[in-house]
Amino acid sequence: MLKTKTFRKFLLSYVIILLFPLITGIVSYQVSINVAKSSSIESSLLILKKSKDILESRMKEVERFTRQLSSVEGFNQHLSASAESGPIDLYSLRETSRYLSTYAHTNDFLADSYIYLKNYNIILSNGSVFFRVDHFYELYHYHDLSFDQWKKTILEANHQGKIIPVRSYISNKKDLSVITYVQSLPLNSFNKPLGTAVINIDQQKIGGLLEGLSKQYGGWAFIADHEGNPLTMVGIDKTQTKKIVEKLKKEGGSTNQFLENETLLLSEKSDFNDWQYVAGIPKQGLMEKAEIIKHMTWIVTGSTLLIGMLLCLFLAYRNSTPIHKLMDVVREQIGSDASKHKNEYDFIHGNISKLISNNKSLKSELTNQKQIIKDSFIKSLLNGEFPTQQGIMDRAEQLEVYFQGDVGYVGILKINGYGHMENKEIHDELNASRLIIKHTLTELEPTIKLTDFHSDKIIVIFSFNREKEGDAANEIKGIIDALTLSIANSYRISISAFIGRSFRNYFDISRSYHEAKEALDYTFPLMKGSKILWYQDVEKENSVFYYPIDLELRLVNAIKTGEAHDVKQILDQIFQKNFSERNLSPKIAEQLLEEIKSTLIKTFDSNVVQSSGQSGALIKKVLQIQLKVGIKQVWRDFEDLAEEFCSLVNKKKKETNDHAIKLIIEFLEKEYSDPDLSLYRISEKIGFPEKFVSQLFKEQLGEYVSDYLEKIRINKASELLVTTEQTIEEISVNAGYNSAHSFRRAFKRVLHVTPKVYRQTIIHSDGLINSKDKKQAHK
Repeated sequence: MLKTKTFRKFLLSYVIILLFPLITGIVSYQVSINVAKSSSIESSLLILKKSKDILESRMKEVERFTRQLSSVEGFNQHLSASAESGPIDLYSLRETSRYLSTYAHTNDFLADSYIYLKNYNIILSNGSVFFRVDHFYELYHYHDLSFDQWKKTILEANHQGKIIPVRSYISNKKDLSVITYVQSLPLNSFNKPLGTAVINIDQQKIGGLLEGLSKQYGGWAFIADHEGNPLTMVGIDKTQTKKIVEKLKKEGGSTNQFLENETLLLSEKSDFNDWQYVAGIPKQGLMEKAEIIKHMTWIVTGSTLLIGMLLCLFLAYRNSTPIHKLMDVVREQIGSDASKHKNEYDFIHGNISKLISNNKSLKSELTNQKQIIKDSFIKSLLNGEFPTQQGIMDRAEQLEVYFQGDVGYVGILKINGYGHMENKEIHDELNASRLIIKHTLTELEPTIKLTDFHSDKIIVIFSFNREKEGDAANEIKGIIDALTLSIANSYRISISAFIGRSFRNYFDISRSYHEAKEALDYTFPLMKGSKILWYQDVEKENSVFYYPIDLELRLVNAIKTGEAHDVKQILDQIFQKNFSERNLSPKIAEQLLEEIKSTLIKTFDSNVVQSSGQSGALIKKVLQIQLKVGIKQVWRDFEDLAEEFCSLVNKKKKETNDHAIKLIIEFLEKEYSDPDLSLYRISEKIGFPEKFVSQLFKEQLGEYVSDYLEKIRINKASELLVTTEQTIEEISVNAGYNSAHSFRRAFKRVLHVTPKVYRQTIIHSDGLINSKDKKQAHK
């Protein structure tokens, strides 16, 4: 089969389709590599620019601070005051030092800051006033400057916004590396400063801005001042920074170039203070994302190609196999030769066309069969073979036999003029006559139901809504008169109609049918010509009682199924027919009673009720009934005995139903954790049909089996949520759900809360209760 043309065509088609996503993947890979590379460069430049912006904003804050000192109340007076001017205003000095402390807390870059007042020879720092400068030096000084050097080069020298590069510094016994900003005071004192503002910036805080480049890409970064001196460095030493600064100066500060060691050099110069922000990213770090994309692309592409080829082979085999099997079936059944066709499709197309052309006759035959089944249903309805009204309605709906209403009449149409003549010509003529009559009737009233009764008779069921019950007889007469006139004028066919009494439910159609038969049997020998004869107009005979076999069967079925109401209706019908409409002699009445007693005894002695003692007692009561007590009392006894037996049947039904419900519940409690538990498996377990199980459960418990099963599962799940530490996924499996998603939806639908919230709420409530109990016990 793998070498056939069909297989190869399928395989080639799938392979071509597979190539499109592979080509798309390769193009996407190239684009992703370029995007990843440019993304890494843009990200690095963004970090560098962000560091520059943050540091510049901090440096601007420092400059603003030194300018704001001149606006501090009394500060300029302290600068210009001398020792002979009077006593020092300690309160004003302390307020100035507190201003320094407040500023230091608002700028997280600062290590410390202080102001030197030359006239007083004091230092103000972070809320403190040092009257002895040497004491301040002991706590805050540079490693490489002595006290005299520090005082001469830092405190007393003239500085105009000078930045001192990174130096080792001790800040209250802490070793730091700081960048120092020094500004002589006042701002316009170029030769003889009266004071100095010194602000130390923690080098680690500045370096932290650049650590992202080192951590993310394994690179390095540094900041150099306008003279090329490094202010802070991350991942690089001072010697290397000078070489890179010199390289940038020679090349005019060009950026986005690779160094000799394949490191991408990025540079950003500040317009604010001419500082140079420089970063280096190794090519390996730069291409890290691209490498991940590369590896993933090759893995996915290779896996897709391998799996795709296997899938192509599988699909080609699977889709070509049915075609070859179909060809084999066609060759076996039709015997056609495939070699006469260009390909398999032409072979199958040609033969299927033949099958379709031959299918019309089959379809017509199926339609005829459906009509036969409908006709069979109508005959069963006329003969009273259905035990209940609901059974009739269900069967009618299943066969799509729709009545206009549940009241009406049953009639028999007799074709006149043929008597008992039998030959082929007469038989064909009667068939044609019946077709004409049925066609004409259907045109006059489409809701009429028809069925043949012997070769020369048609049974008709007229149905009406209850609102039209009063006019039904006149409407039927009009339809039959119109039918009689139409077929007489057009086809010279003469008919007679025999109508039984009206029925008021489908269950009573059989009675109306037998009354129409009685009218036909009684009057047919005397009838001449076309006419309508109603059952109530027929003279009743007194020599025989009314108890047809179909009525007896209906009575037996009603008793066996426990339908006490139907039993009473049938007995009332028998009583009315024999004792209200007829005048039976005592001997005939006795025969009727014996027939009914015989029917009751046969029914009570059946296996419907297994309790032989109870059914035996009922049989004895039946045998004791005598006509001498009066016909009405006899009838009441019949009804009482039948009702008592129906009670036994219904009791037995209830016991059976209760047992079935118990079995269902036990099975659900045992197998609730099985996600494939279905109504079919339940019915198979207890031995009842699925529809019976569903209806019984709904009638007995008021809810469907599926809803009851869901409650069991949710109750079990809620117990597991509180008593165990299982995950939601584990609990969903243990509770019988296929997925955690379906479990969460069911849980919220039943308890109106999610499983997670339920668990947290219950555990929290238990914790509160336990804590209260412990407090009570302690008290």
